[in-house]
Amino acid sequence: MRTALVRLFLIGSVCVALLALARYHYRCGREETSAPLILTRSLGASQAVGKSLYVISRAEWGAREPVVDGSVEGRYDPETNAGGWFIYDEPLDEALNTIVIHHSALPLSDGPREIQGQHMRRKGYADMGYHFVIDAAGRIYEGRPLAARGAHTGGHNTGTVGVVLLGNFERQMPTDPQIESLKSLCRFLVDRYAITHLAGHRDFQPEVTVCPGLNLAQLLPGLAREVGLIFGTGGYVGMPESP
Repeated sequence: MRTALVRLFLIGSVCVALLALARYHYRCGREETSAPLILTRSLGASQAVGKSLYVISRAEWGAREPVVDGSVEGRYDPETNAGGWFIYDEPLDEALNTIVIHHSALPLSDGPREIQGQHMRRKGYADMGYHFVIDAAGRIYEGRPLAARGAHTGGHNTGTVGVVLLGNFERQMPTDPQIESLKSLCRFLVDRYAITHLAGHRDFQPEVTVCPGLNLAQLLPGLAREVGLIFGTGGYVGMPESP
């Protein structure tokens, strides 16, 4: 009897170890490839479309909570602070109309934590200005909540979704995983919201920026067509806000 119990214990231990190992490899595969299917609750997993969208939540990458009394982006007031922290009061499928693409122009080693820190500490924003971040491996990170107006394209944040790809695309090319993840993210947003257009940051502000860099900007018209969007700023419908 004792021998049988020991044997059962050993078999059970091996099974537990194998299960843990399998979960480890499964998770690593999810994180290291550009096309796994998991949607965070904040995006609404029940609304998942396609086969290749995984979004790393704010909690997973260790985001700070928004600080609404920031030196630049304080609380919204239509009279005194039109560009302040603003939560859409209409459904997002009515509020959002355009995806705006950016590059970080930072080292590839910098990730969402560095971007959030820079935006909050140096720029005085309430939170990271972008809604999504895509790194060189194609991993997509949740940035500022979609329900909150972004702070990424001066004077044109209302109704736009800010997506930043890590890298400086004046000097380098975006990676294939980044482009594929950008397409997947755009398709998800188009399927869920009334978004009609896609543009680069410089299409809205050509006099002040080259963002998202020439090597990414030249890909955007074709990418827009591929995901069913119109390229350009013609779909933007906003409201008065700070530049």
